[in-house]
Amino acid sequence: MRPRSSVFRGLTGLILFGVSGALPYPAAAALPPLAVTQAVVWIQCGDRQGSGTIINGEQGYVLTNAHVVINLDTLAVPSTCVVGLVDENLQQPKYFYRASPLRYSFNEARNQDFAILEILRRISPTGPDKPFPFLKTNEFTAAGLPISVIGYSGDLESLSVQKGAIRGFDDGYIQSSAVILPGDSVGAGLDSNNNLIGMPTRVVTITTESGVTQSVDYELVDIRAVMNWLDTYGVNEHDKFFTHADPTRYHQTAVFINQTQVGCEYVARTVYDSAVSCLLPGSERMIFPNEATFASWFPNYSGVVTIPPEIMRTYKLLRNVTFKPGTLVKSYTSPQVYVVIDSFGSMRWVSSEAKAVQFWGPNWANQVRDIPDDFFANYTIGQPLE
Repeated sequence: MRPRSSVFRGLTGLILFGVSGALPYPAAAALPPLAVTQAVVWIQCGDRQGSGTIINGEQGYVLTNAHVVINLDTLAVPSTCVVGLVDENLQQPKYFYRASPLRYSFNEARNQDFAILEILRRISPTGPDKPFPFLKTNEFTAAGLPISVIGYSGDLESLSVQKGAIRGFDDGYIQSSAVILPGDSVGAGLDSNNNLIGMPTRVVTITTESGVTQSVDYELVDIRAVMNWLDTYGVNEHDKFFTHADPTRYHQTAVFINQTQVGCEYVARTVYDSAVSCLLPGSERMIFPNEATFASWFPNYSGVVTIPPEIMRTYKLLRNVTFKPGTLVKSYTSPQVYVVIDSFGSMRWVSSEAKAVQFWGPNWANQVRDIPDDFFANYTIGQPLE
């Protein structure tokens, strides 16, 4: 579980521009073909710089971090940004375009730092025009598979690639052995076929009370988390922006982000309250709203510790824990059944009994868990299983 802290918003300059001489950057691997490298773009919004990925060539949609687009001190969003595509030889940004922000969300509680731009017009004398090179998405990655991370690392002047393997999945992130460098956000995390599986991002630091930085971390957001965010705008909303490498399989499969642990440092309660909390790094906590939600993550209460209430009060309440991804759920007052697809309560409607039998077998109904109506607002409904 990554540490969280209020200093999250203050790191833009440090991470986007790098720390001169402070990081021993690993040697970069060979770059992929031009059609891939031109899809990974350089971005400047005001005084903020970073990377991005073209995810729709016809419309010119670019995926990047919200912290690249939004001024987190003033929350101002510029009317336009500048996007740069690399040249054919030096792999440096040479062809420049105006782009307008379309969607953005900076929500620390849900680990959301997403934005989408639309390329409007070319402002350099030459350069490719629509349709641009773009990356398709692969939502079926697994631990052990190879991964590459490409972005404008370090000096933000040229592309580089770092390679590794997927280690696992955690709270909407892909854990891998590939090193993510300052400036990579948001470049591209690629599978062996150069399909987009994740977006690099910078994460919070651990700091002293005086604000002195102790460490900086970078992680890879699972592309499925971005799709789940877009689907909160409407059913199949993400299909307006992304192209699946295997669209049939995605839309007909119960795709969810497999996560074995909820990410607690400790699971605790006080002597005066039976409610169980998940204590997170960074002095924040989540609450298990009922026994069924707890049971989806833990087999029993043997790991729950009892702490003084004054210690519990030092942990800021973040949100309720939702059912473990892959759990079938419904509300008390509605017969519609959903499958939870991430640790933030995004869900997909299981549209028919035949679909339920296909994925969960003839006894699927016995696997359905009820969500009390008071807690149903913790969940968001995305596209149905088709």
